[in-house]
Amino acid sequence: MEVLMKKNFIYIICFCLTFSIFFKAHAKSNVVFLIGDKFLSMCKDKELINQSACEGYILGVQDSISSGHLSNHFDLCFPDGVTPKKLRLNIINFLEVLPSMSKFSADNVVAKFLELNYKCKK
Repeated sequence: MEVLMKKNFIYIICFCLTFSIFFKAHAKSNVVFLIGDKFLSMCKDKELINQSACEGYILGVQDSISSGHLSNHFDLCFPDGVTPKKLRLNIINFLEVLPSMSKFSADNVVAKFLELNYKCKK
């Protein structure tokens, strides 16, 4: 009986691993919580807490690009000296130069900014 349980456990593990390798999860949401114009306001705010929230959001998007589905489309290469503050200030400039981007979700804004400015050169 114990051998049969171990064998079934191994089959279940193999099935789960096979399933996870061949089928990617596709998640969607029907809500956008942070639009580009609100993100811009947060990033430009004089309050340190809002500036920090903006910088944290940028880093979160970058980390999700690095580990998520966008890493299949482009790679990011950051030069030495890039800081969260520099990224925040450059994204503010990006949105002020291209105000049409502010209608998109903030994660799309950040991803496009990073792609345009830090895409690895081949």
